[in-house]
Amino acid sequence: MATLEEEIKTKIRRAGPIPFAEFMRLALYNPENGYYSSDRIRIGVEGDFYTAPTTHPAFGALLALQFETMWNLLGQPDSFAIIEGGGHKGFLAQDILGYLEKMNPILFSRVSYDIVEQQRTGRAQLNTRGDLNIDWDKSRVIEPINNGVFLSNELFDAFPRHRVIKQGGELLEIYVTLNNDDDFIELLDEPSTPQLENYFSSLDIELPERCQAEVELEGPAFMQNIAHAIRTGFGITIDYGFPAENLYTERMRQGTLLSYFKHTASNNYYIRVGRQDLTAHINFTSIEKAGEQGGMETIGLITQQQYLKKLGIQTFLDELRGENLEHDLYFANRMSLLELTRIEGFGRFGVLLQSKNIPTTDIDDLVISRARSQDRSLPLPLLTGKHMPLMKGRYPHLDGNQLDINQFL
Repeated sequence: MATLEEEIKTKIRRAGPIPFAEFMRLALYNPENGYYSSDRIRIGVEGDFYTAPTTHPAFGALLALQFETMWNLLGQPDSFAIIEGGGHKGFLAQDILGYLEKMNPILFSRVSYDIVEQQRTGRAQLNTRGDLNIDWDKSRVIEPINNGVFLSNELFDAFPRHRVIKQGGELLEIYVTLNNDDDFIELLDEPSTPQLENYFSSLDIELPERCQAEVELEGPAFMQNIAHAIRTGFGITIDYGFPAENLYTERMRQGTLLSYFKHTASNNYYIRVGRQDLTAHINFTSIEKAGEQGGMETIGLITQQQYLKKLGIQTFLDELRGENLEHDLYFANRMSLLELTRIEGFGRFGVLLQSKNIPTTDIDDLVISRARSQDRSLPLPLLTGKHMPLMKGRYPHLDGNQLDINQFL
């Protein structure tokens, strides 16, 4: 069987140079060998990167508190839909639903949880043991959301990107082709679609001379479809990126695209094809505008650090001190909780909050949860064996007698 790299090279030999967006689509989503289509381990110590949900269950717990506030603002309807974009195998879903079941059984009984993944959707439910079952369907049809929320965490960064550069006052696109040695190389040519020029003009942005940039066309289109599906509800978009005026600048003159393999970043996109992640910062302005074109109203864009602090993460940190935990277990939980808001990491992520057909609300009215009132009835989320051992993932050179959470369970 031909490798994915050979498949792409064959395509180029037959059809000529392809836009980088097409290369990225094949590398990530080829049905047989694409990075996101294969069964390879992507997240965690043995994978290529880690995420907020795998770092500590408090991330899901705080989102559960957010959904409780949204449900209350909607008048506590009999049904509340949570649609998660890019939920993979349901890791975040399990933490959210598990915490909802403990903290608000009434809301938990009214929640439907659907995951929208590449080429499929799935209904996620906890079983009697608290494990997650997902009933997958090949369809990607999003049913109308009458009362609910669309949630995504690190979804839009993985949409295929066109790559462009301003040169001699003209916008040129970066294509992928082959040299005489049959290696991947890049070349510049006219844009493959007028949407690339329109993209910048619609943002009222002029890409600086000699600067490269990534252009995401599919992500905003997907967001607009989601916004149209929401009848009454909210949108939460969590990702790394910036508004357009901060993204397309001299400071970002090389663009933001990176590959990730075994927790190591690189700008070599043409090795380990299908076995390394390709990702770029998102343009929050285009995602925001797409939601608004679908009828949503933007409440605000804040950092994840600000967001989780408003939701009440400090309460979990305070309560952690009152728990009678083993010394190592205490510090493992504390380090992972702090990691969620560390401004050099997850804390720098952006959180875009939007609503539809709901009276205008202040961002604090939407986000601040009852955890901020030191509600002692709230259960304290603690690390489990399925969450990533942060020390091992962040500092593999220290591997050895590192904490094994399972010994405390």
